[in-house]
Amino acid sequence: MEVFMVVVHVLIGLGLIWMALQQMSKNVELGGAFGGGAAYAHFGRKKGLDTGGKITAWLGVAFFVTSILTAFVLK
Repeated sequence: MEVFMVVVHVLIGLGLIWMALQQMSKNVELGGAFGGGAAYAHFGRKKGLDTGGKITAWLGVAFFVTSILTAFVLK
């Protein structure tokens, strides 16, 4: 059980890192370097999270939960 929990935790962590890096690639324009959201201002303000943002958020929650569960299993 310990090995399974560690493997799942590592896979979720790698997925979270991958999705976070994918989210950062949207802000590599010059305006994104200074915190400006002018790249998307032409079509109005962006509301809510896109699909990648939702996946990143859920992976973050899953990473938090598996961190606690792994700590209890390895105890």
